[in-house]
Amino acid sequence: MAKPVLLARPHPFIVSEMKPFLEQNGYVPTKVDTVSDIPKKVTGSFGAIISLAVVSSMPESVEIVFSELRKSASRLPVLFASMLDFDSVKSSLERLAGPKLDQTAIFAVSHVNESNPALGKPDTFLYLGKDDLASPAQREKAGRVILKHFSR
Repeated sequence: MAKPVLLARPHPFIVSEMKPFLEQNGYVPTKVDTVSDIPKKVTGSFGAIISLAVVSSMPESVEIVFSELRKSASRLPVLFASMLDFDSVKSSLERLAGPKLDQTAIFAVSHVNESNPALGKPDTFLYLGKDDLASPAQREKAGRVILKHFSR
């Protein structure tokens, strides 16, 4: 059975690189074109992917998209993605966690074991960078981690 996931803040990397990867791992990516689409498209989703890129096909910021996603589906697991390495985006994820930083698990796909109990929880910020899809071994690990994070 295919599992729907939201591409909640699409970017060319997300659409061109991650969409085929997600489909190979049993997911049906659904692109969200506007923030107002989030409440309509979130029902039944196994997770959401938010691009951290400065530019997106959506004019809204990461913060606005994440906030709307939390209003519509407070328990939905989220995966953040960009072209950068984890060390370059970690402080952005920490700022996004805001006052809940001490309760938020933030880690990269490459740094986490797929049996980590934080996976799948709404207060887990999982990050996937382009390097996580660079080799077959990395893609396989990323697939297992995302499967665990987006499982119900």
